[in-house]
This record gives sequence, C-alpha cells and structure tokens, in this order.
Amino acid sequence: MSNISKIIKIVEDPFNGPFEGEDFNITDDGFIEVPEYNHRLAGMICRKVNTSNKFDQKLVKFGQKGDAIILGFDDLENVKPEYTVRIGYKNDVLAEIKIDNKGLYRIYISGRRQNKLFNKLSVAKAHLTRLDKGLKQSAEVSSYDYDYED
Repeated sequence: MSNISKIIKIVEDPFNGPFEGEDFNITDDGFIEVPEYNHRLAGMICRKVNTSNKFDQKLVKFGQKGDAIILGFDDLENVKPEYTVRIGYKNDVLAEIKIDNKGLYRIYISGRRQNKLFNKLSVAKAHLTRLDKGLKQSAEVSSYDYDYED
C-alpha cells in the first residue's frame, strides 16, 4: 500500500479522522495541502499520521505555498548531519546541518526541521553563528544560575 493511500485511510476515517467538512488536498507527490487559515487541522493531521506508527518518517510542515500549508514526510530525519554544533546559552541547543538529495542544506534545531534552505554549507554555518549570537545575547541570567555560599 502506498503512502498516499495509507494517509487517506488514516486521515479520512469518519470516526477517528478530522472533523467532517474540513478541507484538505493530498497531491500525487504525497504532500498534504491545508488552507492557511486552518492551522488546527494541519496539526491534527500531523498528530494522527505520526501517532499511527505506520510510517518510517514523521509528517512535518514543509512551509507555505500561496494560501496553503504544505505538509510532507521528513526524509532527512535519519540522515547523518554534515555539521553539528551546540549553540545557545550554556550550549544546550543541538544544531545540525543536513544535505538533501537536491544538494540544498537544511538546519535542524534540537531535532526539529527549520524552513530555511541554503545553497552552501558556509552560508548555513553563518546563519547558525548569527542564531547562536542572538540566543546568547537574549539569555537572562536567573538567581538559580549562581552558586551561593552560606
């Protein structure tokens, strides 16, 4: 059974599927298009498909095209990253750069895919450097971060 027919079976189930009357479109490429005003439906579809455990990859938001939210399977989830670095205050955020089959670089922050695409690895690294600088500048030091002696 193809991915498209599995998705249709899971999502269009009258009892466990999305609410009746909600509109979405499944393309021949396996992408799901949801109207941009219906973020709730996009989230429900992602949750239904990901919790079904019938797919090897997660269904994630790919971005927006016109007035539609595009959902698709993340084929880079299990790929070895080209570059890995820890960023942020206390270096507690894992940032990875992975290359897709078209030669474009994608950034993953703590395992979550970002929407930006980069043509060169150096540009993606520069973006991570700027993001790291911003995270470190915006970090607030709390009283719990200091060790007090009695």
